[in-house]
Amino acid sequence: MMPMRVPHLLLLMGLLGALPASAQRNYKRAHNTMLDDAKFLLAEGQYLEASKIYRRLLPVDTSFIEVYYELAQCELKLPGQEAQAVEHLRKCVAAGHVEAAYQLALAEHRRSRFDEELALLDRYKAMTGRLVDDAEVDRRMAMARTAREMVTQPVDVRIRNLGALVNSPEADYAPVLNAEGTMLYFTSRREGSTGSQHDPSGRAYEDIYHARRVDDQWTNAVNVGLPLNSYGHDATVGLSADGGTMIIYRTIEGMEGGDLYETRRMGGRWQNPVLMTERINSTGHEPSATLSPDGNEIYFTSDRPGGFGGRDLYRIRRLPNGEWSLPLNLGPAVNTPFDEDAPFLHSDGITLFFSSNGHRTMGGYDIFKAVQADRDNNAWSEPENMGFPLNTVNDDIYFCLSEDGRTGVFSSERPEGLGGQDIYAVEFGTSRLEQVVVCGLVTDASDEPVRARITLEEQEGGAEAGIYNSHPVTGRYVLVVRPGQAYRMKVEAPGFETCTSVLRMRGGAGELGEAGLDIQLTRSEHTARNQGRP
Repeated sequence: MMPMRVPHLLLLMGLLGALPASAQRNYKRAHNTMLDDAKFLLAEGQYLEASKIYRRLLPVDTSFIEVYYELAQCELKLPGQEAQAVEHLRKCVAAGHVEAAYQLALAEHRRSRFDEELALLDRYKAMTGRLVDDAEVDRRMAMARTAREMVTQPVDVRIRNLGALVNSPEADYAPVLNAEGTMLYFTSRREGSTGSQHDPSGRAYEDIYHARRVDDQWTNAVNVGLPLNSYGHDATVGLSADGGTMIIYRTIEGMEGGDLYETRRMGGRWQNPVLMTERINSTGHEPSATLSPDGNEIYFTSDRPGGFGGRDLYRIRRLPNGEWSLPLNLGPAVNTPFDEDAPFLHSDGITLFFSSNGHRTMGGYDIFKAVQADRDNNAWSEPENMGFPLNTVNDDIYFCLSEDGRTGVFSSERPEGLGGQDIYAVEFGTSRLEQVVVCGLVTDASDEPVRARITLEEQEGGAEAGIYNSHPVTGRYVLVVRPGQAYRMKVEAPGFETCTSVLRMRGGAGELGEAGLDIQLTRSEHTARNQGRP
């Protein structure tokens, strides 16, 4: 579920095996055994335990560069140890270690030292016997130039850490919001997870937490407990606009993979998660998904065969018979030979936000926006980088945007954070949408919710602009309209008089007219007479 991809064991063993041989002074059989153990732990991803052994080996032979290099690989994976890794990599570069020059360049990128990074990549490209080919080095150099350019052209945005009531010293990420922005669910690796289990690196298993927004403040996050959390890994993936349906990721028995599950909220309680369709879950890895506003489409991430490379974004659609369609790859406009992940379809139904490390990024995952140009032909606009400082040189991912297009949340690892990835709130100077979402309630005279059919027509010309339905349980409706337009709005429900009004969108995006918010329907005379019969 975490955004960073873990190197395959064979690839990492190949990397370690490719290191140059060097003399080992003062090493005895016990030291060689320790080194073998450290290498195995590093290849297994147990960075904390491996680093402990490497540190014990450092003073045995201070000229043994291989130990410094492999210790740096551990430190780069451990929170708060990047500065130590940089110092160890510098020592390796000074000793002529080839791959250390590349790894140091990547570390300098994460420290926003782009000129130093470019100099190191130039140096590395001129070396012989390197493991990384020219194409990837050139891609990294382009990334450094992009980042250097973007930090000089910041977008109009305000970003703040959600603070200690939500975030913890451990990793907190994958936030999901309802359309109104009042309900927040997210994934955390903090202590106190259900079952109190830990992975080989000593981190607590993933669990789902919940917080509510009251006015402009978030309440203290609490573990949602059973049945959303189990004794394995459980992570937030997607939340419907009304907050009533959630998609979660859950590991399978043996912890060798996981699948996506769906759960619904009924009577104020989340129901037992149900395994989602095999149209989504496959033998590949599907870590993320998002629901369309009407619930009839699901966009998801998968690394299944047949894509453009790495993780791709796909869509399935509910067919007239209630079954799900075959998965449709979103195509080369959205997907790249690298990774696309964390899709979020806005409640306007056409604006897709996702993270990618393959488009024109600052480094790691950046957040992008694409708009559906033709729903039937799977046509999308060219993805737009959301800009600095929303995006940084680190992973910026799991972005969600509120209905008005001005506020949202995402997860990122930043110097001012509480530890690992944190959840941040973002407020844009202007709406990030090309259309505006209008929501309200349809009720009767007793304020009971009503399931109604809402038809919009453009006031000028009379063209149909959309047909919508209010929710049968909550009465809530969501409309998608264009800013600056006026619409004739007709609300119909069996047993009620038809209500007509004018919905005006004044000013810029997100500024609503007075009509079209909460609607109270009047029962028809025929219905009222029937209800009065003995």
